[in-house]
Amino acid sequence: SLQQHLKNVQQQAMFCVIHGGIDVELRTKSVNYLTSLPFDGYGIGGSLGNGRQELKDLLEWMMPLLDEGEHRYNKPRHLLGIADEESIRNAVTKGIDTLDSAYPTRLGRHGTLLTRDGHIRMKSGKHKHSFGQKICEGCNCKTCQQYDRAYMWHLFKASEPLGIQLAALHNIHYMNDLMADLRKDIME
Repeated sequence: SLQQHLKNVQQQAMFCVIHGGIDVELRTKSVNYLTSLPFDGYGIGGSLGNGRQELKDLLEWMMPLLDEGEHRYNKPRHLLGIADEESIRNAVTKGIDTLDSAYPTRLGRHGTLLTRDGHIRMKSGKHKHSFGQKICEGCNCKTCQQYDRAYMWHLFKASEPLGIQLAALHNIHYMNDLMADLRKDIME
């Protein structure tokens, strides 16, 4: 509980989670109540709408509520469970500081790799003879530096667990690069 946390913080932060679906009144009540308590940051969770546009609309009207007053403005904001690239870019421009999601590893488990040119589906037969073709030009992750598309195709075709691991490593690296680029853009 918040009371127990405040008794012995131990260099940890406790966030509240703002709920209310896409209902303006419920979200506003949740924001107003939870920001009146001494939480260290704000999580935005629950139903975030049916698709990217509803999430974008929700953040458009809700994020300014978290800018009201110094006690709200200076605290980090975390968006729960969202990690597709378009939603991340939108969320960061609206003031979201951190995100969490299984998106990059889930895609990797199903043979999809994230790249600046879009998704690559490694299970597609077109990669069967792609010997020597880099997975993602310009990527310096170990997967891209050591393996080609044909080998990745083979791993997924043979249901080798290594394919899932390499794809997940690549996708996490890609997402870390994306976030580094967004941080750089913010600083400029």
